[in-house]
Amino acid sequence: MSQIKQSYFLDFYNNLVEGNKERCSEIVKTLLDDGVDLKEIYVELFQKALYKIGKLWDHNDITIPEEHMATQIVEALISKYAPSSPTNSRNKAVVTCIDKEFHEIGAKMVAHIFEMNGWKTYYLGASVPLRELLKFVKQSDPDIIALSWSLYLNLARFLEVVDNLTKLFPTKKIIVGGQALEENSNQLLKKYPNVKHISSIYELDEYLKKNN
Repeated sequence: MSQIKQSYFLDFYNNLVEGNKERCSEIVKTLLDDGVDLKEIYVELFQKALYKIGKLWDHNDITIPEEHMATQIVEALISKYAPSSPTNSRNKAVVTCIDKEFHEIGAKMVAHIFEMNGWKTYYLGASVPLRELLKFVKQSDPDIIALSWSLYLNLARFLEVVDNLTKLFPTKKIIVGGQALEENSNQLLKKYPNVKHISSIYELDEYLKKNN
């Protein structure tokens, strides 16, 4: 059961729609001061509110600038209340969105979950070209590569990334997540034994605790 009361969620959501960054930040600070886990804030506050705002946009109840403003506020809050990043960890992860994927909030949360579990994280952000990603993976030599894929129209790009990573780095663990994988992950990934679909922040946290 969520530690975040519905009144807090509605207060956050209404202020997010209105673009009131200061009030949204106050709510997050209050929840953290009350001992609410950051993972729960990510899922039950940020993710839930953005999904709701996305539905408003789908129904033309808000404009594109309003939707973008809400997204930017959440991104700023994720950065503001980020966990401290380990500098001398033996475990390293590269976290990135595939090329032409510009929805990076989920990937940014994923990077922070790694850091909360003591991993050194290289967060590359949105729309990283394949050639540059492969070069960076070779250079940084991570234990895990985490890919974010949200838009199904980028299917060919996603498969190209996974094909190249598994061929060039066959011993590395690869985890993938994002809305595009919600319904057909088993079918898409069955030929990649070292690629694992992670469906939520909570699942990622459990996976890292088992594989630390």
